[in-house]
Amino acid sequence: MFSRTGNENFREIESLADNIGQLSFDAGRPPFNCDLSTPTKPKREGLNVNASPAKSMVFDENAGDSSHVSMMDIDGNTAGTEVDVTKSPKKLPADFHRKASTNNTRRLVSVCQMYFLDYYCDMFDYVISRRERTKQVLKYLDQQRAQGGTSSGISSEWQVYLNKEAGILRKRRLKPKNKDFEMITQVGQGGYGQVYLARKRDTREICALKILNKKLLMKLNETNHVLTERDILTTTRSEWLVKLLYAFQDPGSLYLAMEFVPGGDYRTLLINTRFLQAPHARFYISEMFCAVNALHELGYTHRDLKPENFLIDSKGHIKLTDFGLAAGTVSMERIESMKIRLEEVKNLDFPEFKEKSMDDRREMYHKLRDSDVNYASSTVGSPDYMALEVLEAKSYDFTVDYWSLGCILFESLVGFTPFSGSSTNETYENLRRWKQVLRRPRCDNGRYAFSDRTWELVTRLISDPINRLRSFEHVKRMKYFAEINFDTLRNISPPFIPQLDNETDAGYFDDFNNEADMAKYTDVFKRQDKLTAMMDDSAVVSKLVGFTYRHRKGKSGTSGVLYGGSEFADPFATFY
Repeated sequence: MFSRTGNENFREIESLADNIGQLSFDAGRPPFNCDLSTPTKPKREGLNVNASPAKSMVFDENAGDSSHVSMMDIDGNTAGTEVDVTKSPKKLPADFHRKASTNNTRRLVSVCQMYFLDYYCDMFDYVISRRERTKQVLKYLDQQRAQGGTSSGISSEWQVYLNKEAGILRKRRLKPKNKDFEMITQVGQGGYGQVYLARKRDTREICALKILNKKLLMKLNETNHVLTERDILTTTRSEWLVKLLYAFQDPGSLYLAMEFVPGGDYRTLLINTRFLQAPHARFYISEMFCAVNALHELGYTHRDLKPENFLIDSKGHIKLTDFGLAAGTVSMERIESMKIRLEEVKNLDFPEFKEKSMDDRREMYHKLRDSDVNYASSTVGSPDYMALEVLEAKSYDFTVDYWSLGCILFESLVGFTPFSGSSTNETYENLRRWKQVLRRPRCDNGRYAFSDRTWELVTRLISDPINRLRSFEHVKRMKYFAEINFDTLRNISPPFIPQLDNETDAGYFDDFNNEADMAKYTDVFKRQDKLTAMMDDSAVVSKLVGFTYRHRKGKSGTSGVLYGGSEFADPFATFY
């Protein structure tokens, strides 16, 4: 009924307070007797503050009565409201400063600030876009009247518009629930829950829905990792990081609905190719640095980067995920177990390290991964990519992620990690003596497998903290990246572009109906069963504060009036 003209720019938004309650379509009155550019401010006496804004806009004989004006459509005068300051506390409680300085309190403060900023920005955006919609609808109805439309017909069309506005308000009040999502297939399994490819029923959005056992998380005191993941996902606007669409909870579970990245992970790419050509490896490691830098700019360090953490989107570009949750969690339990294992290998008898050929090391590495299906997903974990100072529980900074990227680059080029051994214990021992073990690989003909500039980069990433590259700017200035323009990477055609049948194609992920794929998660399932057996049947009464989230974009979100400027606004963005 109401057409949208894409070439019309809405450069002027005159008012947030159009008194559209005074409009009437009765034949005996002048049409649309309302000055939309000059807001009216009726008295607040008699206003029904509980009335639905859209319902209070219905036209009747008392249209001039302020009691029928929508609260959404006026500017209220709050003068005269006084605060009794005599009831303020005389002094702060004794433990106020201690509680205020805790990490939990600081997080709640940040969450509250973000919540109210987001809430009011969204509210004003909605109000402004509603004014614009009303103006366009009134213009359309004025044209209909001029063309001989009947008063009853015009009023009927106006009522249709009001009903749609009322529907928008109802949706804005609803919080997402599990039943709002249709499960399509399972695409992941973690220590605390599962990941499903899902579709939101009303908006038809495709997402990766992570469902976590709330009781298990709380019993193991792992909720901080969930909150960290949630906070990172809601804070980021970077195209290099996976985005959060919805976060919600019920008595038994926590839910994170994230954008679905359909191309699988970088590990799958390495398994299929064994190793990459030098230009292809340079492309992917460049994008990985961009993704990790986006995380660092938010003030977070990943600490546990590995190929599984990098996903490939539908266009073939990299996105970073798993910021300390489920299968990729860096819990203190895992750190402690790896630290103990690192100490234990000191007492084991290992033969003196001898450099092997590239083919031998590649075969040994893949044999270990193939023979031990739990190698990468074990609770204890593999030290292939983790910086030594993290394992030794020493102080560290964000550059530990650079060590991990150096290991991933090494593996991408030759098909094995720099400290891989014939067993997990030998890998730990190699890591403990990393300065003696890290060698520049040679081909069978004696030539180095890495160019000089490649080896220079690797040794500036896998190194002591004092010698490691200190910033993303330092990384970009390395000779290895001389041909890379980091600002235009996402405009380059990637070496691999996923072949997808449709938006729900999950072919690049494990098939959870396949026994071979399920075998990879044996250790995860055993640990989950063990932990579940230790739990009692008491209900979880605690709710995570500041967890619920709903993105605002496109059909279910912002019109862009506030965020993009009125010239880019689409007032009907939330309408259809």
